[in-house]
Amino acid sequence: MDDLYGNWAQVYDTFYPDRSEEVAFWARVAARFGRRVLDLMCGTAEISLGLARHSCRVFGMDISPAMLSVGVERQSAAADDPARNLSLIQADALALPTADDAFDFAQATGSGSLNHLDDDQAATVLAELYRVLRPGGGIGLELVNPYLLEQIDAQRTIDPLRPAPGTWVKRLCHNHYEPTTGIFHIEQVTYVESGGQEDEFAESFSLHAWFPGQVRAMLRAAGFGGVQLCGSYGLEPFDTWSADLLVVAKAVAVG
Repeated sequence: MDDLYGNWAQVYDTFYPDRSEEVAFWARVAARFGRRVLDLMCGTAEISLGLARHSCRVFGMDISPAMLSVGVERQSAAADDPARNLSLIQADALALPTADDAFDFAQATGSGSLNHLDDDQAATVLAELYRVLRPGGGIGLELVNPYLLEQIDAQRTIDPLRPAPGTWVKRLCHNHYEPTTGIFHIEQVTYVESGGQEDEFAESFSLHAWFPGQVRAMLRAAGFGGVQLCGSYGLEPFDTWSADLLVVAKAVAVG
């Protein structure tokens, strides 16, 4: 996966729109639990920095040095004091280098990060998040909507939503969904032209999609309760046509 994320780091942000609504949503959720926030699988740290600007003390963690390097550049370019509220750390989500009870709120959001893991890996990550949260702390997840996967075209072209100046990017995806396993297979080629130089890279990966009942069961097994589901940053109820499956839950105190 390192090569996958290394390639993604070059163009990742260009395929996402203005993320201010996303930042505001998670900042409101985090405020219910406290200021110490873990942004797990933070990628290029755009959300991490946004949360820091909402008075959170944020630790952004990601396994990819290439993705984190973009985040470090983003933080260095930020001229505002809140940027100092962000620390970026390379870490494996399966074994967090963090003490127990270290955070008030932890999230794994951007582009269905948790969906890149299989069932056992996801269970391990949820257990780790429970460990590093204080009793009563909160968790936030942004997952793919499994009901939409059968509706996605087997072949589609994705244009950048925020093209960088002087850069041309296009992505061609071949998709296959297996409803019996809940696995969505993606093969894609990304074409990039920047500064007169052309490049392309091919990638293959899978998303493990879980339905709401499965998500609730996974969270319950990890020690979370009070699960809330919604379908957008505007707090609309989740349904089969929601753009995402947004999840908020609470670490239930033991004893």
